[in-house]
Amino acid sequence: MDEKQYIAEAADRVMILDLLGRYAFAADYGTGNPSEWASLFVEDGRFEAPESGLQVTGRAALCEFIDGLHRTIPGLHHVMSNHVIDIDGDRAYGKCQLNEFLLRPEAIYPCIHGWYEDTYVRIDNRWYFELRKVHTLPDSTTVSTNGRIGEYFKEFWKFCEGYYTN
Repeated sequence: MDEKQYIAEAADRVMILDLLGRYAFAADYGTGNPSEWASLFVEDGRFEAPESGLQVTGRAALCEFIDGLHRTIPGLHHVMSNHVIDIDGDRAYGKCQLNEFLLRPEAIYPCIHGWYEDTYVRIDNRWYFELRKVHTLPDSTTVSTNGRIGEYFKEFWKFCEGYYTN
C-alpha cells in the first residue's frame, strides 16, 4: 500500500468512527428526533439482531424503531469499543464490542453485552450503515428478560414483536 492510499484509508477509518459515535449519541440522546439516528443508514438500510430474528429495514421503519426504543427504555446507553474496520473502496466492514447500561434512579445497570457487525457504504464522501447486526450473548438475553432489568425491558421486548421475522 502506498502512502497516499494509507492516508486515505486512515481518513476513512476516522470518518467511520465518527459515524459510530453519532450512532451512539443519537440512540442515547436523540429522543424526539428519530431521523437523526435513521439518517445514519442508507435509505434501505437494515438493523438486525440475528439471534432473535429482529429485522428493521428502511429509514421510515428505522425511525419508528428508535422512537420505540426511546419511549420504552429511556436511559439506555451504548458503549462501543475494540473497533476493527476493513476498507474496500467505497465499502467497508467492521465490528466492535457493545456494552449497554441502563440508568435508573436507584442504580446504573449493566444490561447487555455483545458485538456489532457492520457493512458501511460511502456515498458522496460520507459513510453510512448499509447493515448493522447486533449479536448478544445468551447471558445478556437472560439478564434483560428477568428480574429488575427484565421489568425495565419488558415493554421494549413487547414493542420488538412487530419486527421479528422468525
